[in-house]
Amino acid sequence: MPITIYSAPGCLRCKIAKQFLDENGRTYQDVDALGEGRKTFSDFYRDRRDQIRRGPDGMEFPIFSDGDTVRQGLPMVLAHLIAGPALQGFFKPGLLHGRWVDGIHISGGDPAHGETLLEVLALLKKQQLKLQIETNGVNASLLEQVLDRGLADRVIMEVIGSLKLYDLLLVQAADPREIKRSIARISRCDDYFFYTTIAPLVRENDEIKALSYITPEEIADAARLIKEAAGDSRQPYRLKAFDPRTSDDPRLRDCEALAKNELFRYRTMARKHQFKTELI
Repeated sequence: MPITIYSAPGCLRCKIAKQFLDENGRTYQDVDALGEGRKTFSDFYRDRRDQIRRGPDGMEFPIFSDGDTVRQGLPMVLAHLIAGPALQGFFKPGLLHGRWVDGIHISGGDPAHGETLLEVLALLKKQQLKLQIETNGVNASLLEQVLDRGLADRVIMEVIGSLKLYDLLLVQAADPREIKRSIARISRCDDYFFYTTIAPLVRENDEIKALSYITPEEIADAARLIKEAAGDSRQPYRLKAFDPRTSDDPRLRDCEALAKNELFRYRTMARKHQFKTELI
């Protein structure tokens, strides 16, 4: 199918995507989505609205389409051009602008395609872009390769909770050694932090499912996990308040958000093991 790149004037990331296509002998149609091609893009957006994200700062370009597949944002476009669907899960729409690129999730994809992921990241770094990498600790070996090759400028790790909560929340059981390896390696980076979202969980007890927030004691266990893996209590650890309105899980949207004064107890419990804990 013919390739179309929807771009915007002065868009560095659009230029990089088109340069890659040119260097690899790929033909494509370049549509100026905000200029002469505005009508063409408007029609495309109307038909594919569910596949295109408009963030708080506007729409991210470039946008790729081959008639069947739509990919938005430079990392997702390059990943698809290089590997087709093989890297799905590693990339999501980003929020950062300028030279910073985010939406890269080491834990989200199949590690069997790790070398191809590294190829994409190296290509982005070659363009003098700064990469923000995210992980929940799974795929530790792949994370180590990314860091050892200098392919990350900032690392953010979501510590889901205690190791017991990892098993509750992930589709597949997590290897505790892998989670601890990730924490230990990240703690040696220059720019990084750990965080946990204080969110409601679906718990099962005697085959009865019930919603309840992660407890302050479970947050303390997560902070202790960081301490044990990193070897100290001075790690940058942040607790993120949960907003039910933005949840992807419809079961959680009717939950009542925790009051700010309730969040302070979580911070107090976490500071028993990580005294730099802050609320965000």
